[in-house]
Amino acid sequence: MILALATRLEYALVRVSRLCAALAASSLFLIVGIIVVSVVMRRLAGSPLYYTEELVGLLLSTSLFLALPMVTAQSSHVRVTFLANFLSARGRRALSVFAALVMLAFCGWFLLDAIPWLEFAFRRNIKSEAASLRLGPWMAVLPLSVALCALLVLVRTITGSDNKPVDQALDAA
Repeated sequence: MILALATRLEYALVRVSRLCAALAASSLFLIVGIIVVSVVMRRLAGSPLYYTEELVGLLLSTSLFLALPMVTAQSSHVRVTFLANFLSARGRRALSVFAALVMLAFCGWFLLDAIPWLEFAFRRNIKSEAASLRLGPWMAVLPLSVALCALLVLVRTITGSDNKPVDQALDAA
């Protein structure tokens, strides 16, 4: 029963990861559009958009963190398999569980460090310098993305699909 629930949860998390990946791609598309408009305005009007650099930086960091859950779901993180290649199947599974624990520890540490900063940004209503954009929503992407990655790692470790690409793991369900 727990395995069935974890498999359903994995399916839902992968769907959310795909939505995040689509939003990351949209952010990159917006970056290109903003830069093109800024260049055209610089040439035609003699002045670019005053908030281009700021907004592009926010969109770039957003796209990076929005893409991270899909990379986790696809098991596409950089892996050093030198040691794993010499281990038995049981040893590889133990190493995989250890890697998941390291990832969960990192995600936990990141969340513990990021949440106070996020609360501070919302409490103080911090805004960007040029465009006066509220930074809280932009900053919220980071802990949400890392929390999604942690959930994916945890569920995929429970289901045993932590080394399979996302489509194989879902097809087996």
